[in-house]
Amino acid sequence: MSYVFFDLEWNQGYPHTPEERLDEIIQIGACRLDSWEGEGEPFSAYVRPSIHKNLHHRVKKILPLNQKELRRAEPFRKVIRDFFRWCGPNPTFFTWGDCDARVLDMNLCWYGLEEYLDVEIYDLQRAYDLCIAHTDQQAALKDAVEHFGLEDELEYHDAGNDAFYTARIGAEMVRRLSVLPTEDELRRGEERFRQEKQRKAQEQSIAALSEVLERSEPFHTRSLGPCPSAGDVLKSRSARIFPCPECGTGLCSGNWYRVGEYFVARGRCPDHGRCCSCLSLREGEGGVTGELRIYDEAAFPHEVFQRCKRGGECIVVGKTPRKRRHRRAKART
Repeated sequence: MSYVFFDLEWNQGYPHTPEERLDEIIQIGACRLDSWEGEGEPFSAYVRPSIHKNLHHRVKKILPLNQKELRRAEPFRKVIRDFFRWCGPNPTFFTWGDCDARVLDMNLCWYGLEEYLDVEIYDLQRAYDLCIAHTDQQAALKDAVEHFGLEDELEYHDAGNDAFYTARIGAEMVRRLSVLPTEDELRRGEERFRQEKQRKAQEQSIAALSEVLERSEPFHTRSLGPCPSAGDVLKSRSARIFPCPECGTGLCSGNWYRVGEYFVARGRCPDHGRCCSCLSLREGEGGVTGELRIYDEAAFPHEVFQRCKRGGECIVVGKTPRKRRHRRAKART
């Protein structure tokens, strides 16, 4: 078994037609390891563009490519067949991120080479983020190289060089972890990370909201209900329509965010900015009642609402019902 780390560079068009929306591969680079301790064997080849004849202006800024070299290169079908022959039997494929796998599948389908679509590709960036960086942010290849101290004189944004760096990162991760996590282990780890992140966000949102409620006085309060259920209170006009503190204009709040025992929403006056509403509910024999408190942006800052939004449970409500207007029937003559 061999381990093949590959990287792709591609060109793009100015999307108006299906052909121009295709991300066309213009370079394939790879590094093959026969063992995790072995030296890597390189592969690098340019691909002659057949769809986007000229380099996109953004691609020119990033990639150190020569237009003449591309025009002298072999077509995609030949290069990709040479690449898979070079990989040998039963290789395990690795990339940094999931973009290369997506672009490869797109080009294989475009050129009718579906026989190569069955290969499984391991996202090494995903494993690095979870097991090494302990974050859900996608780390750049350069940052991972510097983190492990694997810098070389090779320039980035060259498919061959980037594949070489990816192979060195993979070998270093195996040295530290003994074995790379499986797909199921990655999925479970991501779920645990997501739950822990959500738990912390909830704690931060409750703390931030509690501070506002303790230190700030609302400029408007209102009693609601009783209603048959909590959902009826949240959807009611009296809960969703409140006055602007400056001009008194009726403002309509958006979705509610449940933060602990409270429900938070926000409306915006075109002339005087945002206001936040905070709703608490109580259940009694007659139904569900509520107390609505309205705060201006000085008392309920934008940062606090964003914390409530990240840590709260979103409760989607429909459009505010409008009062029906009864039109007089025109007298018949």
